[in-house]
Amino acid sequence: MPRLGWLIIMAAVCCLLVGCGSSGSSTSSSSAPASAPAATSPGSAQASSIVCADVAELRSSVKQLSQISVNKNAANELKSNLSQVSSDLSKLASDTADEWKPQIDSLKAALSTAQTSVTDLANGTGSVSSAASAIAGVATAATALLSKASAGCGSS
Repeated sequence: MPRLGWLIIMAAVCCLLVGCGSSGSSTSSSSAPASAPAATSPGSAQASSIVCADVAELRSSVKQLSQISVNKNAANELKSNLSQVSSDLSKLASDTADEWKPQIDSLKAALSTAQTSVTDLANGTGSVSSAASAIAGVATAATALLSKASAGCGSS
């Protein structure tokens, strides 16, 4: 039963995170400056490159959530990947000040819930459906933030 549970979680994560790794190849309009984030405003080219590097790191760590293999260490891998997403998000939040604050706060809350659910599952006190739902929340919140960030940084 535990192996089946992890298979269900991994399938859910893969399905939900597909958009996070490749968002932005179709929305490239030349009239985006009106909605571009403050980090890309004139005179802040260096800040913009720092923020965009943070966005790229976050995108990469979120993508790693979908690349967990089902094995006896899957829970630890998932916990480690969630921790990396949290670390990358903290760096982005620090470098953007209040930029994208609603999306960042939403992802922070989703990460906290997911970390608790995955820890509970690994300890045998949680359920597969609870962990899968929490990871889906991370995927949803990450997609919202990365979509917003793509307006100023692109998708890579």
